[in-house]
Amino acid sequence: MSFKKKSLSLLSLLMALVLVATLFAGCRTRDPLDEEDPGPQPPEVIEGIERDPEVITIESIVLDFAFEIEEKYKINDHTVGWVYVPNTNISGVVVRNPECRDNLYYLRRDINREFYFDGIYYIDFRADLGLTREYLGVNTCIYGHAMSDDPTAQAFNVMFGNLHKFRDPDFMRENPYIFFSLPEDNMVFEIIAVFYGNVGNPRFSYNDNPENPEDFINVINDTVLPRSLFHFDVELSPTDRFLTLSTCIYNAGDPPGSVNLLSYRNTWYRFAIMARLLDPDTPLLEYASFVINEERIIDEDGRGGWVE
Repeated sequence: MSFKKKSLSLLSLLMALVLVATLFAGCRTRDPLDEEDPGPQPPEVIEGIERDPEVITIESIVLDFAFEIEEKYKINDHTVGWVYVPNTNISGVVVRNPECRDNLYYLRRDINREFYFDGIYYIDFRADLGLTREYLGVNTCIYGHAMSDDPTAQAFNVMFGNLHKFRDPDFMRENPYIFFSLPEDNMVFEIIAVFYGNVGNPRFSYNDNPENPEDFINVINDTVLPRSLFHFDVELSPTDRFLTLSTCIYNAGDPPGSVNLLSYRNTWYRFAIMARLLDPDTPLLEYASFVINEERIIDEDGRGGWVE
């Protein structure tokens, strides 16, 4: 081989090495310390839904009561869930006897199914339940006793007595949510009505669980919202699922001229709070949005009597 041919071969090899080195240099990984602006980044995507990472959602306040439910189930297999109301003493197991077709079994029983005057939180026999929210019916009503609706009374702190705090607009404004958990699902509900009325009224079926969601929307619009102490800034839909907490009331702060319209002597009155289930990605509210209902319906005294 001549010197000239050997020189050409070395030159070709050198050029090939330079070309390979150039290609590798152009494909190197970006140095994390590079000051070059990477440009706009895509929004956070969760389960295929674009979500603004700056928006705080309901998911951020969900509380897990699975352990508490499991422990109570070991004591009583009628255990179905757990209810919690912020800034009250209401946090406890919820039960239901699946064999009963009325709401009397747990009226004066405890978690051990033994007599207990204060009772326990229990669910209406008509409600639909399961391990998760997918099994919920249109309306899940939970009952609990109230021995007094007077915040200065010691009995105010029994069972659902603290629900009467929601009659105070300031308290209502600062506590828009109720928590209810099933064995495999922790849910948050937004309050849409704070009301009381005569359960002797055959049209006042706030604790029902109809098969047709539109039927219950009509009940809410016709009988619940007109009795609510507050008008909330919400739009209801037949796809909504509702949670209702129901208890006794003794003195509802009656209008001028009335004489103790709601009293202990009349056991046909109930005080209740109704809330609707929220999706985890619903924006979190700092305060409830409502105005005082100056024209609310006040039921008349007596069984079956009411004002339209």
